[in-house]
Amino acid sequence: MHLWAPLFVHLAMTFRDINQMFYFTKHPKNDKQKAINAHAEIDSTHWDMLKDDLKTLGLYDKVKNYGDAMNMIWLDRGAPIRNYMYQVIVRAQMCGDNVFLKIAALESGEATVKMFFNTTKYMADLYEKETGKKLHYFGNQHIDSEVDNAVDLSIFEQEEIDDETWNKSLYIIDAHFDEFQKFLDYKYSITFP
Repeated sequence: MHLWAPLFVHLAMTFRDINQMFYFTKHPKNDKQKAINAHAEIDSTHWDMLKDDLKTLGLYDKVKNYGDAMNMIWLDRGAPIRNYMYQVIVRAQMCGDNVFLKIAALESGEATVKMFFNTTKYMADLYEKETGKKLHYFGNQHIDSEVDNAVDLSIFEQEEIDDETWNKSLYIIDAHFDEFQKFLDYKYSITFP
């Protein structure tokens, strides 16, 4: 965890930006926009949990200056994780104002987040048993927040979408899972060399 946890700074901060810049609607006009906004607002705060975990892991105070911080975030070792996030941005930008595309992008991300953080939760439990210290971003608090603040998808099921939106949604979902697989393959390659 000490090896790859710092690489998540870019990921967590980029998810914050994606939620605020692409999913959030400034003046929501309908329940779908309001539902996405409610989730995006909460998701935008999860990076605070990562800061706490970096402190718990003893990594937070190792950064003494801007150069150290930049090196930690922009290490070549983290390039595949950053690339994953850049691809998430591309898909978020594709959504424009279309709430159906936004929910497709957001929910494909949520599905992979839940899968990923359910595995880190196990590692966080082991860490707590060994050290007595609790991790939040990689532990229960984060995944519980994802589950407790899930978007009510029933409001999106009340309306049929056109073929173009359907096809774009499928592309967004498929592309997300393809990129997530690459992300996971890389993460596991550095965790278990």
